[in-house]
Amino acid sequence: MEKPTKQGRYISIKQKLLGSYFIMLIIPILLVGIYLTASIRTNLINNKMAEIENNNERIQMDYATLLSSVTNVSDWIYQDEDLADLVQTQYTNPYDVYEAYQGYQMFEDYLRYYDEIEHIRFYVDNDTLTSTTGIYNANETIRNTDWYQSSVSGNGGIEWLVLEDDITKDQHLNLIRSVYRNYELVGVLTIAVNENMVKSLLADSASTVFITLNNQTPLYSYPEYDNIQNSYNQYRPVLEAVEDTEGNYEALDSQRYDREFTLNIRDVHIPKTLDSQMQVVGVVPTDSILQDVNSDLRLAYMIILAVLSLSILMLAIFIRTFNKRILKLKDAMTMVAAGQFTIQPSIKGNDELSDVYKHLVMTTKSIEDLMELNAEHIVNEKDWELQVKDAQFKMLASQINPHFLYNTLEMIRMKALRNQDREVAEIVMILSKLMRKSLERKQKETKLSEELEFTELYLQIQKLRFGEHIDYEIENTTQHDYTIVPLIIQPLVENSFIHGIEPKIDNGNIKIKVVEVEGYLEITVKDNGIGMKLDQLEQIRALLASNGDSSHLGVYNVHQRIRFTYGPNSGLSIDSVVGEGTVAKIRLPIQEHLNRQEE
Repeated sequence: MEKPTKQGRYISIKQKLLGSYFIMLIIPILLVGIYLTASIRTNLINNKMAEIENNNERIQMDYATLLSSVTNVSDWIYQDEDLADLVQTQYTNPYDVYEAYQGYQMFEDYLRYYDEIEHIRFYVDNDTLTSTTGIYNANETIRNTDWYQSSVSGNGGIEWLVLEDDITKDQHLNLIRSVYRNYELVGVLTIAVNENMVKSLLADSASTVFITLNNQTPLYSYPEYDNIQNSYNQYRPVLEAVEDTEGNYEALDSQRYDREFTLNIRDVHIPKTLDSQMQVVGVVPTDSILQDVNSDLRLAYMIILAVLSLSILMLAIFIRTFNKRILKLKDAMTMVAAGQFTIQPSIKGNDELSDVYKHLVMTTKSIEDLMELNAEHIVNEKDWELQVKDAQFKMLASQINPHFLYNTLEMIRMKALRNQDREVAEIVMILSKLMRKSLERKQKETKLSEELEFTELYLQIQKLRFGEHIDYEIENTTQHDYTIVPLIIQPLVENSFIHGIEPKIDNGNIKIKVVEVEGYLEITVKDNGIGMKLDQLEQIRALLASNGDSSHLGVYNVHQRIRFTYGPNSGLSIDSVVGEGTVAKIRLPIQEHLNRQEE
């Protein structure tokens, strides 16, 4: 008694339509959506970064302008001959000093017209002068300070230092330079920068900003911190990584520090400055940038979700209507197969399904006519004629359903060709060949070439279904056309598609290789699908090694049929790696095949 041929897992047309919809529509929409949202996200981040950069550039330019004004005042004082005459004159009495001060009002004018200046201090070595607004006698304590000595050795060059004022005891950023006339030291000038002016420049900043001196000391910040040095120190590791550079730095991939900060560093270029370096450092928490960007992306996601929801709703309506017609056709064919020929005369619609149903109705009428005619012959003809007619009827009855399907598929193929849909016509033609070979495979064994040809028909259908996303290769290097158990390769290929290729987003590839190895015929089915986790693989291997009943698993049935036919040294083995694919290998003894060929 022949064993029944194992059929593949039943998949309804409704499920196939849903699967095709997800593969051909939802997945592309999601991919396009992900690509577009990623592009939008990148553009939004770049715009945010440009905004931060423009903000720092504005602060840099305004701050440089402010310091340039202070520098210009220092140049005018440096070139002021009246000031040099005033402070180098030796006075005999306080009244002469008073009159000299009354005749020189330039310091008051600078303070009146330049809001950038907090105060001016000009230190001179002249004991006949008394200290007044802007002019002070440089006592020994002042002359011994580091900043005073550095300025004198600078020969008129400009330095910027933070000094505590001797009078107000407040700390300010000061321009310091020595003033010479005819190579003789006239005095040391300090001009304090108005802190309120700098704070007004930072007040409109859209992010946290520090102004630093010599890349170490923070001078000003927005917002203001109680301890500006401690607040600035948290950014020092990142700043050290990008020292002496200018531009945007996302905390550097190699030294990210958890990608916490996005920095923008700009040098403030001040002419005539010696060793002092000032920078504008903009700091923005990366999370705040992403928060603004994500709020804009939510709208894009909502639009994508709305489009998908609408398309799913329309598809559900279509599938529901289409599936009802399919089920009516299926029920009618079931009744006819069961011998009940009284079916509904037609179904709704005007397409291939309605044509198939019409042909089914015509077929049932033909069968009824044949049955009536056969009944008349049974009554009227002789016994030998009745036996002949009865044999013919049995043959016709056993072939009517397959021939009906072949004729119907051929009719669909011709209609597709008339409609110039060659792809559908090719699919129907391959399906017809596949069904014919499947129905003809009643023998217990088949040729290797026929088994590979049957499998290739299945692969051709999958190729037409998936297009360029699927490639396959069949390599047969054997010297003989061996006789093997039928239907042992196609279930493995189908398993590769269902569990490996279909869930995969990228292109899929299946390779079938048949070789002779040390007295055995090895048939390998390899795919580059999603693969299996180790626990899943171990579970399948344990199932293959058991003798239990697991008819629901195709690979188990293939393995059991091979071992039942060829013994315990044959069978199926499976290897798989997550993300790389799965390899199924069939091992059959060659001597067994050769013996069968000789018989």
